Amino acid sequence: MHHPLIQLSDGLAHSGCRTLLYTMIVFLVLLQSGDGQHQVVGPSQPIRATIGDDIILPCHLEPAKDASDMKLEWARPDLNPRFIHVRANRQEYVIHKQPSYKGRTSVSNDKLKHGDVSLTLSKVKVSDEGLYRCLIPSLNQAAFIQLIVGAVSSPVISLENRSSRRVVLQCESAGWYPEPEVLWLDGEGKLHSAGPTETVRGPDDLYTVSSRVTVEKRHSNSFTCRVQQRNINQTRETHIQVPVLSMYVKCVMAPGLVCVCLSGVLTVLGWRPRLIVVRQYLNERTQRTDNHETAGTENQTAPLQQELQAQLLICDFGSKAGHTPLSSSGAVSTPIIEIRSYYNGSVVLQCESAGWYPEPEVLWLDGEGKLLSAGPTETVRGPDDLYTVSSRVTVEKRHSNSFTCRVQQRNINQTTETHIQVPDDYFMDLLSSSWIWSNTLAIIAVVLSVIFILLCQWR
Repeated sequence: MHHPLIQLSDGLAHSGCRTLLYTMIVFLVLLQSGDGQHQVVGPSQPIRATIGDDIILPCHLEPAKDASDMKLEWARPDLNPRFIHVRANRQEYVIHKQPSYKGRTSVSNDKLKHGDVSLTLSKVKVSDEGLYRCLIPSLNQAAFIQLIVGAVSSPVISLENRSSRRVVLQCESAGWYPEPEVLWLDGEGKLHSAGPTETVRGPDDLYTVSSRVTVEKRHSNSFTCRVQQRNINQTRETHIQVPVLSMYVKCVMAPGLVCVCLSGVLTVLGWRPRLIVVRQYLNERTQRTDNHETAGTENQTAPLQQELQAQLLICDFGSKAGHTPLSSSGAVSTPIIEIRSYYNGSVVLQCESAGWYPEPEVLWLDGEGKLLSAGPTETVRGPDDLYTVSSRVTVEKRHSNSFTCRVQQRNINQTTETHIQVPDDYFMDLLSSSWIWSNTLAIIAVVLSVIFILLCQWR
C-alpha cells in the first residue's frame, strides 16, 4: 500500500520532466525559426560590365549576420564544373573551381563579418556573361544575379568616293559586344537612309560593324555616325563635315577647263583680234619710206600693242590652298575634329570640345596611338563656368591617315575621344608632279589654241 504523499511527489517529478523537455523543444524550434528568417538577397536588376573591368556581384544576408564561418558557394549553373568560388572553414577551395575563373574571384573578409558575401570578379571577359548563383547551404538560401557583359569603341568615318554633288561615307567601329546597330544622321539630327550594316565577329567574340551611306552636299554638310547597343546602354558617335568642293577641282580643273573652252570657242567662231591692223602696220614698216613716216609709224606702235594685248585672253593658273571648315556641334562629352586647311602635303586639324569642368587637357594621337606634337591648347571659360578647349595639329600623310583627338580630365576620371580618317587627296602636294603636269597641259592647250588662231588669221 502506497502512501498518498509518495504518489503526489512522483507525479510532480514526472510533470517537471515533461515541462523541461517541452521547454527545450520550444527553444530549439525557436532557434531554428530564427535562423530561417535570414535571407540571401541579390540585386533586382542585371549587373552590366565592360570587358576588362573589375566588378562586384552583390549578395548579402538580411538581416545582417556574421558569415565568416558559413560555407559560401558561388556558381554558374550552365557551366561544368559550375563552381567559380567556394569558401569554407575561412578559406577558398579551388579543387572543383571552373578553370576560366582561376585567380579572378575573391570575397572580402571584413565584409563577411557584416553579412556581405558579394563576389569580386576581375578582368571581365565576354564569356563571363550569364546567370550566377549565390548560395549559403547552412541557411538553404540562394540568390541569382544576371551579369551582362559589353564592349564599346568609337566609330571612324572615312570618305570613300566624292563627286560634284554626292559623297559616299563609310563608318566603321571595331570591338563591340553584343552586336550593335549603326545609324546615320544629318545635320538636323534626322535619320538618314543607309545600306545594310556589314558585321564581322572576330575570334575574340567581339564585333566589327561598318556601314556606307551616299549623301548629297547640303547647306551644312554635317553628318553623324552613331553606333549603339541598347542592352548595355552604350552609344558612341562621330561627326564629319563634308567639303563642298574638292581641292583638285578648285585648283586645277576649273581654270584649265575654262581656258581651253574659251580658246576652242574663239577658234570655231574665227575671232579676228585686230591682226589685220597689225599686218598692215608691219607692211608699212617694211617699206621704210622716210624718217618722218617711220617715226609716225613708231608712234603708232604703242597703241596698237595695247589694243592687241587687250584682246588676248589671260588665264591665271595660280591657286591658293583653300580650307574646309569642319565645325560640328556635338555633345559635351564628344570632341569635334575639323580639317582647317591643307597645303603642300600637310593637313591642319583642329579639335574642339565644349562644356567641361574642371578644365581638361587635349592630346593628339596617330593611328598607332603615339602622341603627336601639337600647338598650345586654347581655353575659354564661359559665363556658366564651363570650359571650351581647342587644339590644332599639323599632320603629314601616314600609313593609315588615322588620327585621334583625346580630351581628358583626370580629376573626374573622364576621357572622351574622336577619330578621323583623312582621305589621301588632302595630302596632295600642290607642287607635286601631277599638279604641275595638269596645269602644264592646260597651258599648252591654251598656247596651241592661240597659235592656231594666229596661223589661221595670218593666211
